[in-house]
Amino acid sequence: MADTAGRTELTVLRDQARQAWRWFEGTVADVTAEQANWWPPGTANSIGATYLHVVINADVEVRRLVFDRVPLVEETFGGQVGQPGAYEPDAFDRWVRHSAVDWARLRDYGRAVHADVENWLEELTLEHLDKPIDMTRAGLGMWEGRELIELHGTHHVRIHGGEIAVLKGLQGQVAWKQSAGFHEAVRVEDARGMPTTGI
Repeated sequence: MADTAGRTELTVLRDQARQAWRWFEGTVADVTAEQANWWPPGTANSIGATYLHVVINADVEVRRLVFDRVPLVEETFGGQVGQPGAYEPDAFDRWVRHSAVDWARLRDYGRAVHADVENWLEELTLEHLDKPIDMTRAGLGMWEGRELIELHGTHHVRIHGGEIAVLKGLQGQVAWKQSAGFHEAVRVEDARGMPTTGI
């Protein structure tokens, strides 16, 4: 086991966020536009709506509230990232159920947000982590920057990435492909005893 005694809070947050975002990108890498726009029965969201939720919140809230920057959705994408409705700076995290996204455009935006996450992780300081963040717009009161970084760096990404993996599986797709090493070490099979290619 690695010695973690010398790891700082910044190092841990950076490592966890990098791992989460790389896993998230791997989860959506093989999703087609048709799969992204499939709405399951019940109240669950589509892959496209869920992906939009993750990337636009990370972009707008971290850039605006932690780094005092204009979000990429405004600065680079002119408010159009493939979402079904018009972009509203004060209501950026709303979407219309059972509406289609432009998956190619949304993926371009998501990759740009991922690259930006990698950049701001390098710039992150203890001052950013200690910064008071007003989350009352979302009914969440006052936070610290570290809570927003933990949310959009790791927790949000993993939670909703898991939802996306399930939505892929419900459509008959492999949710997430294991590495060759994992596949050799652990036998994954279906109820008939047949090997599978992924979880």
